[in-house]
Amino acid sequence: MTKPLDPVLLDVPDELVGPRIVLRAWREEDAGALWLAVEASRAHLAPWMPWVRDHDSAEFSRAYTRRMRAKWALREDLPMGIWTRAGHQLIGATGLHRFDWTVPAMDIGYWLTPDATGHGYASEAVRLVTAMAFDHLRAERVTITCSTANTRSAAVPLRCGYLHEATLRSERRDHEGRLRDTLLYAMTRRDYLARVAAPSTAGR
Repeated sequence: MTKPLDPVLLDVPDELVGPRIVLRAWREEDAGALWLAVEASRAHLAPWMPWVRDHDSAEFSRAYTRRMRAKWALREDLPMGIWTRAGHQLIGATGLHRFDWTVPAMDIGYWLTPDATGHGYASEAVRLVTAMAFDHLRAERVTITCSTANTRSAAVPLRCGYLHEATLRSERRDHEGRLRDTLLYAMTRRDYLARVAAPSTAGR
């Protein structure tokens, strides 16, 4: 049996630069911008992301950035802020989570502030994080999940070349306690390499 990868030994870039955005590992000095972004997005995120209820103070934001730096160093969680290149404004967050280093497999999450939606920023972020997963973290499988009711979020993985593998029925409860169905999208290393070899289709 192949010995599991020790993720702490992997060299992971803490900044990814795209055409319009920069993804960067959280720093403690980002806490103020994070708090303002969460506050501006609270009603917008609540139906899909239960964690927003617990993110209830500027002190929580500061503690969060400290905890995430520690998790980043241990490769237990790799969260990043999404910043605009023009103006350096925080417009959301993304990252890699729920690692299984025996594969390796991992999951991408993302959210945007209300005024940043509808401009393709989530797709740009997912493409950057996907490349990091396969090129730097030796991923064999990357997944994205979202509620069947979250049509905007569901469009992102399809735009980025992920395949819809399953609809998980009654998979979890929503913010009002009702059972919801979850869409599961995935990309394998084989899929990723095929897209890299055919760059003309990568942006579709």
